[in-house]
Amino acid sequence: MPHSDTLLKLVDDIYEAALDESLWPKVMRGMMAVTNSQGATFCILDSSAEPHFDRMVTENFDPTMIREYVDGVALTDPTIQAIAANPDRKIFHDSAYVSESEKDRNAYYDWHRTYSDTRHRIAGMAHPAPFLQSGVTLHRARRVGDFDSDAQRMAAVLFRHVERCLDTGFRLGTLGNVNAGVLSLLDGNADAVFLFDSRGRVIVANRAASELLEAGEGVKLQEGCLVLQRPSDNAVLQRLIGYVVDGAQTDPPGGVMPALRPSGKRAFAIAVSPLPGNAASLAAVHPAGCVVITDPDRAFTVSLEHLRTLYDLTPSEARLAQALGNGAELKSAATQLGISYATARAQLSSVFRKTQTRRQGELVKLLMTTPRALA
Repeated sequence: MPHSDTLLKLVDDIYEAALDESLWPKVMRGMMAVTNSQGATFCILDSSAEPHFDRMVTENFDPTMIREYVDGVALTDPTIQAIAANPDRKIFHDSAYVSESEKDRNAYYDWHRTYSDTRHRIAGMAHPAPFLQSGVTLHRARRVGDFDSDAQRMAAVLFRHVERCLDTGFRLGTLGNVNAGVLSLLDGNADAVFLFDSRGRVIVANRAASELLEAGEGVKLQEGCLVLQRPSDNAVLQRLIGYVVDGAQTDPPGGVMPALRPSGKRAFAIAVSPLPGNAASLAAVHPAGCVVITDPDRAFTVSLEHLRTLYDLTPSEARLAQALGNGAELKSAATQLGISYATARAQLSSVFRKTQTRRQGELVKLLMTTPRALA
């Protein structure tokens, strides 16, 4: 039996792998050492259709062997077939479904022998999502012999920790991927978006918000909190944020306000809103609300290609529609585009027909609701 300190250190390493996927080789080496195994594999198996690997990490196996295995040989592997057919089973010992004499006649084991002298295996699998299985397989060479009852018990103990680690790791990974997607959507928003916590401190700022802070337009962070340069505007903003932080019942929740800009351009439009939902207590931050700052002078951002695709506009019609979406009158749009007013009127008539609108205001309203690519 391995020393208890060695086991405790290995268990620590297993749970560290939930936070850092790069630690799985270290974990596998530790599991090999305490179970007297000569090889190990970590895999993520997707069996939603034909089973395939989303990830494979190996210790003490030939890279060429692993490439062939992943590229198709795995489908003939009795252990993979058993895992795919039994998603709720947690431990797979190949001796339970393939006898030694059958191994001698099995095409998969014959291929396996050309690369490795490992003969026996025991796998511990978790089931973190529908059609998804993940776990560690330990391999023993023929000369060492099959996993006896003591080795099987040791592997079972370690596999329970691996299962819990994988459950935690997949949850954290899923939340991380969702969080990355949400942040990407926020960064694609033309409005400046600030999320703040229960103390009013900014915890997330999208790309537009970061650019706004750098622009020197009277919006800044002070001790982690969003403030406005103009005292009277800032007093209103802090009052609205206070409503959200204190859970005040306002109708509608939060509030809106204008904010003058040092540049003299049209005032920002600011909306402060609470974020609904029950927050988890085991979290370092607790989002309470958001501040959205809109610049009324920002450019109309729907691309020409999207306008052409959505409304079947010609390139010149799309350029005119984009100019009108940016607030230009028809005459100034014609001058901007270097075309005559008569040409602009003819193009606008065609745009009206293709967009099923009748007036310029109706067209602009349609354009402002056109979906934008968040990239």
